[in-house]
Amino acid sequence: MLPFPVHESRSSFTISTLPPACAHVASSIHPYSRPPSSDPKHHHRHRPFFLDMPISSLPTTTPPLASSITDAPRLPHRLHSASLLLPLLQIHHRDIIDILGRIRPDDVGLRDDFRFSHGMNTAGHRNPPIITCKSIIRCKNFEIAVLFLPKGTVMPLHDHPGMTVFSKLLIGSAHVEGYDWIRRPRTFSTISGSRILAEKVLDRDVTPESGARVLFPDAGGNMHRFVAGEEMHCAFLDVLTPPYAPTERRRCTYHKDFPCNLCACWRTSGLTEAQRRPGKLAWLQEVAKPRDLRIISLQYRKLIIF
Repeated sequence: MLPFPVHESRSSFTISTLPPACAHVASSIHPYSRPPSSDPKHHHRHRPFFLDMPISSLPTTTPPLASSITDAPRLPHRLHSASLLLPLLQIHHRDIIDILGRIRPDDVGLRDDFRFSHGMNTAGHRNPPIITCKSIIRCKNFEIAVLFLPKGTVMPLHDHPGMTVFSKLLIGSAHVEGYDWIRRPRTFSTISGSRILAEKVLDRDVTPESGARVLFPDAGGNMHRFVAGEEMHCAFLDVLTPPYAPTERRRCTYHKDFPCNLCACWRTSGLTEAQRRPGKLAWLQEVAKPRDLRIISLQYRKLIIF
C-alpha cells in the first residue's frame, strides 16, 4: 500500500535470527532483544517497555503486555523465514494475517506518531494535507511500515507490481476501492494515452474491526485507492513482500479510472456475468503522480525499552 520506497531505519543492536538489514526492527520492539549488561548502572534498562500516555483521539484501552511482546516481534521473524521462499505460500498468508489481526496501535508505538501527524496538519492548516509514512523495517524481501492519513485525505489509485501486500487499519476509518486487470487484456488508445480494462473487486468501508486483508500481484485489488474517514485521522499498518524497488521494476504507478459502458457485442466476449454488472468494469489509464499529493517519509522511533 505504500506508494513510494522509503529509506531503511537503523538500530545499534541486532538479533541473530534475522539478517543484518532486518534485525534492527526486532530489537526496537522486543523487550528482551538487548543482551544483559554487566554494568549495574544499566540494569534499570531491562524492564518491560514503556508506552507514552494516550491522547484523547486514540483508543484508551491498552492491550495486555503479552500482546506487545509476542505478536509484534513475531511479525518480522515470520516474514523473514517466509520471504526466503518468495512468492509466499498460502500457509504464510494465513499466518501473517493472523499476526497482523492481533497487533494494536500501542504495539508499534503509534501514539506519538499519531500526535505528530495530527499536529503537523492541523497547526499549519495544510491544504492539501500531508500523508506521512514511517518505515519500521525494510530489507530486500519485505517492508513493514505505517501510513498516516489526515481525515478526508485521498490516497490516489496506485499499483503494487509483482507484490503481495498485507494491510490492517489500526486507527480511524477509511473507504477502499480496488481493481484487478481483466485476465484477457483489452486496451484502447486515446489522445491522452492507452487505457486498459480492469474489474473493481473491492468497494467497502474498513475499520480496525475489519481485520487484516491481503492483495496479490494479480488478485485482491492490486490497484487501489482509499479515503480516510471524515471523523478522524487514520493509520494503516502495511506489510509489502517484496517492497517497492524501481531498479527491480517495482515502481509505483498512478492510474485514473474512467467508466466503461458495455455494448451488446461484449456479451459473448468472455466476460463473466458479475463483470457485466453496472459499475464493475473501468478503463484505467496511467498518469503522473498527482501534483496535489504530498507524502513525506519520517524516521521511525522505536519503542522505549527500560
